[in-house]
Amino acid sequence: MVLNGNTIKELFKKNLLVENGKIDNVHSSSYDVTSSEYILKVKKSKKDIYLIDAKKLENMYEVVNIKDGYRFKPGEFILVALNDMFNIPDNICASIRGRTSYNRLGISITIQHLNPGYRGKLNIAIKNNSVNTYVLMPNMAIAQIVFEEMDDKVSESLLYSNSHSYQNEDGLKGSKVYSDYIGKVFRHFKGNYYYIDSICMDSETKDYMVVYKTLYDREDSKIWTRPAKMFFEEIDPNRKGNVTKQTHRFEIVNDLTKDYTKNE
Repeated sequence: MVLNGNTIKELFKKNLLVENGKIDNVHSSSYDVTSSEYILKVKKSKKDIYLIDAKKLENMYEVVNIKDGYRFKPGEFILVALNDMFNIPDNICASIRGRTSYNRLGISITIQHLNPGYRGKLNIAIKNNSVNTYVLMPNMAIAQIVFEEMDDKVSESLLYSNSHSYQNEDGLKGSKVYSDYIGKVFRHFKGNYYYIDSICMDSETKDYMVVYKTLYDREDSKIWTRPAKMFFEEIDPNRKGNVTKQTHRFEIVNDLTKDYTKNE
């Protein structure tokens, strides 16, 4: 069931849905989200980018301040950071969609889904499909969000707040597609197998860390951590000790599960 404007306003009073929500942006069945002073431009890479290469993925964006306007050129794709601080209850999900006014200009908004339990400031993907250059400014009603009530509350273990790396984001981060590899088996370039138990954030450096476990016996420790940028980094296939001749420090092995135990 889609929430109507009156229900949206009532939940705003409880700091739900959008903590910093503006009543004037509420419509009959949606809410207008607004652009912040920042966008993320995608930097072109001369080399192919592997989707497990955290370092390259995190470095492929340039944060740009658009307080004086941004010339959005034909064919360009950018991420727009939003002003809105979302706080989605555990019985509601939502989706960000394009507005008719922008569709008619040739500006497309990629649909963005918000899961129950999500909290943070999103960035949304937009592309200029027209032949014209448009000037984007902060605080524009760039898209709309529709809230839907679910048939029941989601169990604690399935809430977005308990399992995903975009929780409490500030809108200035790009893709973390490598987080999809939690629970998957990886082979180290020296030949041993591990699986990723989780991806977390270092409390001091704010760097993403991979928590991984061995799939073979060793006496010192079976649980290890390593910065995600290093875990997924590219290496020389001719590197000393690279018995597998692989091109990354760790590479996924799709035909194995974490129940695999190496036979000595």
